Amino acid sequence: MFKQDIKTIIQDAGTFYDTIFNHPKENVDKEIKSFVREFESNRNNREYGNLEKCIVLAQGAPDKFSSGTFLFDKKLNDVKEKLNNSKPAFTSLLEELETLKQSRRLRQDPYQQDRKQFIDNQNQAKQEFDNEFREREQKLIKEYRTMMEEALRGAYDPSSASVTSNITSGSSSKHND
Repeated sequence: MFKQDIKTIIQDAGTFYDTIFNHPKENVDKEIKSFVREFESNRNNREYGNLEKCIVLAQGAPDKFSSGTFLFDKKLNDVKEKLNNSKPAFTSLLEELETLKQSRRLRQDPYQQDRKQFIDNQNQAKQEFDNEFREREQKLIKEYRTMMEEALRGAYDPSSASVTSNITSGSSSKHND
């Protein structure tokens, strides 16, 4: 049964192909003209009715435009009025938020500023200590270099070592304050 349906479809397709492509140009022209005539008769002058509707709408457009702009202006004025009415409420809310932020900052940690000052002082003292340490280290390096040079030359005098004791005793007296 299925094979017969396929045979029928193939025969119809062949007939269709012969009808369209094997006819002379005149037959195709006649078919096109008859199709167009039938199409126009089936429309029942819908385009004429549509054109009349468009003309009526176009003639009423200026009235609708003016009423539309009036309504638009009215709505905009209503929105503007509502915004102006709500502005004081938003302003008071912003002020309340600011006061809440300030009170929160004050409540957070009363000793935070003191701790920060202490840490800054400690960092500054550490920096000063490091700078002083570098200076004294450089002095010691220079002194030992000169001692080594004098020892290599054979002109080292141990009594001149008092400079080293001055450097080390100066550091202990300064930081014991």
